[in-house]
Amino acid sequence: MKKIMTAAFLFVGIHMAFAQNDPYIESVKKYLTINGTQQQYEGAIDGMFEMLKKRFKDYTISEAIWTELESEKQKHVEEVKSILVSAYKAYFTLNDIKNMTAFYESDAVKQMLADKTKLTDTQRQQIVNFYNSDTGLKMIDSREGLAKIEGEISQQWSGELYKSVINKLAAKGYSLN
Repeated sequence: MKKIMTAAFLFVGIHMAFAQNDPYIESVKKYLTINGTQQQYEGAIDGMFEMLKKRFKDYTISEAIWTELESEKQKHVEEVKSILVSAYKAYFTLNDIKNMTAFYESDAVKQMLADKTKLTDTQRQQIVNFYNSDTGLKMIDSREGLAKIEGEISQQWSGELYKSVINKLAAKGYSLN
């Protein structure tokens, strides 16, 4: 597990500077935005701050400090998306990522996510066709392995984020010790 995480962070460190010019990185990050992954991480950060506010409720921490700490949310989400690129690179080509993005941008998937019961027969067939395609089959086949790697990355990332916020609060004079 440490090797995977080290490789992921090394990948990010080397490639962060080139992210704007690397079509693969930008494509995966776009895919992670439209498939709901970004929203999950944003929710996780919001949840972490809610929990921290409860834990520090006896410390009259001003709303300005919380706002300052929370203002880096997008930076942290972009960071984890960059790290997740390495997980996707192990399973998918750039063409696969483009296919997956087009699939998630389709009306069929939008309807499926909104209310499966209202899918038309045509939309159902589009979804079936995608999952029977080479890219769709890769998604199905990689689901377990990708979920494991994503879980490890998420755990490491969230732990580091939590420690960072706790350290920033401590530097401002707020410590639970």
